[in-house]
Amino acid sequence: MTFSLTEILVLVACYLSLLFAIAHLAERQIIPRAVTHHPLTYVLSLGVFAGVMSSNVVIEVAYRYGYNFLLYYCGAGLVFLLGTLILVPILRLSRVYQLASLADMLVFRFRSSRVGAAITITMSLAMLPLLALQIQVVSDSVHYLSGFGAGEAHSGFPQISVALMVCIVITLFAILFGTGHASSRRRNTGLVTAMAFESLVKLLALLGVMFAVIYQLFSGPDDLAQWLREYPPVRQQLTTQLSFENAHTLLLVFFAGAVCMPHIFHMMFAENTESKHLYTASWGVPLYLMCLSLPVLPLAWGGMMLEHPIPMAYSGIAIGQYLNLPNVSIMAFIATLSAATATIVVTTLALANMCLNHLILPYGLLKLAEEADIYRPLRHIRRVFIVVLILAGYGFYLGLDDSQNLTALALVAFSGTLQFLPGIIATPHWPRANRRGLLAGLAGGLGVWLALIMMPAILGDPQILDALFPSMAADRVSMWAMVTILSLGFNVALFAAVSLLTEPTADERIAAEICAMDELARPTRQILPLASAAGFSEQLAPVLGEKAAADEVQRALAELHFEEDENRPYALRRLRRRIEANLSGLLGPSVAHTIIEQAIPFVDSGTEDINLIERNLDSGQVQFTGLAADLDKLRRRYRETLDKLPIGVCSIGTDGEMLMWNAAMEDLTEVTADDVQGSLLTTLPDPWQALLADFQRSEDDTVLSAEITTDPTDPRWVSLHKTSAAGGDTVILVEDITAYERLEAELLHNERLASIGRLAAGVAHEIGNPVTGIACLAQNLEYADDPEEIALTAQDILKQTDRVTKIVESLVNFSHAGSSNESIELGPCNLADCIDEAIHLLSLDRDARQVRYTNHCDRELVVLGDSQRLLQVFVNLIGNARDACDDEGHIQVQAYTRGEHILVDVDDNGSGIPAELQNQVFDPFFTTKDPGAGTGLGLALVYSIMDDLGGSVQLTSPLQEGPHPGTRFTLKLATSSYGSQFDM
Repeated sequence: MTFSLTEILVLVACYLSLLFAIAHLAERQIIPRAVTHHPLTYVLSLGVFAGVMSSNVVIEVAYRYGYNFLLYYCGAGLVFLLGTLILVPILRLSRVYQLASLADMLVFRFRSSRVGAAITITMSLAMLPLLALQIQVVSDSVHYLSGFGAGEAHSGFPQISVALMVCIVITLFAILFGTGHASSRRRNTGLVTAMAFESLVKLLALLGVMFAVIYQLFSGPDDLAQWLREYPPVRQQLTTQLSFENAHTLLLVFFAGAVCMPHIFHMMFAENTESKHLYTASWGVPLYLMCLSLPVLPLAWGGMMLEHPIPMAYSGIAIGQYLNLPNVSIMAFIATLSAATATIVVTTLALANMCLNHLILPYGLLKLAEEADIYRPLRHIRRVFIVVLILAGYGFYLGLDDSQNLTALALVAFSGTLQFLPGIIATPHWPRANRRGLLAGLAGGLGVWLALIMMPAILGDPQILDALFPSMAADRVSMWAMVTILSLGFNVALFAAVSLLTEPTADERIAAEICAMDELARPTRQILPLASAAGFSEQLAPVLGEKAAADEVQRALAELHFEEDENRPYALRRLRRRIEANLSGLLGPSVAHTIIEQAIPFVDSGTEDINLIERNLDSGQVQFTGLAADLDKLRRRYRETLDKLPIGVCSIGTDGEMLMWNAAMEDLTEVTADDVQGSLLTTLPDPWQALLADFQRSEDDTVLSAEITTDPTDPRWVSLHKTSAAGGDTVILVEDITAYERLEAELLHNERLASIGRLAAGVAHEIGNPVTGIACLAQNLEYADDPEEIALTAQDILKQTDRVTKIVESLVNFSHAGSSNESIELGPCNLADCIDEAIHLLSLDRDARQVRYTNHCDRELVVLGDSQRLLQVFVNLIGNARDACDDEGHIQVQAYTRGEHILVDVDDNGSGIPAELQNQVFDPFFTTKDPGAGTGLGLALVYSIMDDLGGSVQLTSPLQEGPHPGTRFTLKLATSSYGSQFDM
């Protein structure tokens, strides 16, 4: 049974209207969110990858190559089975930095607008054959459904016009439900739901046709099995084998297509709202593809049995016509229409976003900013690109004029997208890659593809291939596989060679580190010129326009749950990053990065933003395994230990920002960490603000006791210690010593009372003599009547009274005397013996690199110090020198006298220390060794010990030119000698 053109068009209109209705209901949230945001909906939407390749072309492949058609499904399924290595890192980057397309991701990684333009142009070119394939299959399906056979003239049948009408309707659908939002950062719920519905319809329709073949064309599974045994061409088909090279090439291109093709990238990452959905897809998509592959062989066998004259790709329609079952033909046509519609809609939408972000906005953003509403022109431009791309696919279809079979046309598109696979693999896994290498590889690979695959397909003339590969002229698949591998080889070779021969830029190195760390970027704590969130809108207005700038700032504030008067430096840095991420979804990462760097630049670089890093680590979105999980547990343990220390710990940045505030500080100050961290020191309440600010500015590293007054009736005391962390930040320890001070005062008072008690007898004796004298003089006064004698007696009494007073004053002074601090006791140390002992200790480590040690120190040199501490200094210095050397390492120690000091040089011929790191080597926890190979405390300990000994340490590097520049550490110690008490 055949259908009239009117009936077919009504069928197309009804089906597409149903799609419109589903998309509209999903957008209006009439369809419950539990359905539209269900993981199954996301999994089914990824079925957009299986376009007419799965509903039609693969049947032709199965007819020619038997079970080898499974390579298509295996290649796509393998991507999801390896999701942890490929998809998860890309998803994290896409979610955090609002990357909506392959071009966005590569621009973010390689920090170049030229990369975005190159990817967009070449991807659009590579996808033209795929778009033409969808249009051609729909057009041919309408043709055959109308009763026309293969090769019959199109007289009286407007096949081209029908294809154009279908393209127009698909264009309207893509515009209405793919560009409803101004940016690609918001999920198109209607589009996702419609694509999931189409994938379900496609699967059910193909399964329906399969059952019709088994139970209508054949009499059931047994009859089908009997026919398979008796029909020789089937046995030949099933045993057809592709060569090893051809099979693996097909598997590779289908694998790459599932990652690189813009429509699957868009659905997989841009429309993904939940990271956990990708884990569901890791088994859900392979399961869907397995179900989708079930009808392929029965449809091919049905076509072989009927030996119908139309191409094998349209066997479903032919079987329905043969069985006079219009429902079977309709199901086959609906499967084709569904597959083609989904592919065209999502592909053109993804390409339109790429064209807008990487061809228009980098050069026309300032003109758009003149508009009152920047979002409106963005939507209009995106819609124009959708129309242009669909018309370009339609034009490519017209230009082919049936000169290529469907399989060849599909392989042209898949081999073109294969060229983008090296860039995707390098993004999270090869930090050394750079933009020059990427562009060189794409130019080489796509050049070969364009000349030897694309152009012969367009011209319909494979003569150039026959001339290049005359031995393969009869085997087009082998020829295609050879050229595909050749193009990929050129791509990879140029990519690797140019990347290794040229250095990446600073921006590329930062982006590579971000990509390699699976979303955990190492953001720097830098200083912004803005003091509050209100200033962001003013800075962005000249570029985005006042309305768009205000809207973007308000959106970012709402997403971060910040107030408009937010002024914390940490919060402002987060706001800046959030705005850049949102603008990346709106304008693309290249334009967004340029806008933020120009409008809201940092005025100074700082250290890593530890608060943000820990917030990301503690967010629960990052799942660590193996060593990373162990390190994260260790980090949490030490963080918990630091937080639960009974001593207050706070850290202050060079710009006065509060970086850390543990629980003990909260208890001590009654100020919570949430109110402090990320704020400026000046926002702290008194007396803490003045206390910490004065101590940070002071040259003293310790304040043993400082009185603070939060309650006039209850004074408190604290002790303060500070040190400098990496980057110049100040770490301050604050210990509440109020109880200690009060206890000490009480103990001292008791001790003084006890001492006075022990002195009571002596004091009584000392006071007794003058008191006795006074008593005698007083008795004499009773009998004295001579005024002169009375005056002399009175003077004697006053002298005795002064004596008593002095005794009492001495006792009072003693009762108020305090204890003195102990000082470090230093003594003479033999320098050469100490160095010999250090070398001996280091030589005992047989697992360490065996280098040569030479001690040139004079055996008579004696320094003032502590032998055990000096031994630790030399062990650290000589051990570090050994680690910096190779197997030909030579470490020399020599000493010489300069005035009243002795200078000791520890030299090595190792790798040296770069000039930019020399100011940091003495900082605690700074190390250039691999993780786990060093703590970064050795040189800090050396510096501390030398300071305690009254000496110093200096660094010199390099010592010479060449591959072994070497390093010298010079110690300065006071000279000394052994006294007579040390002589034997």
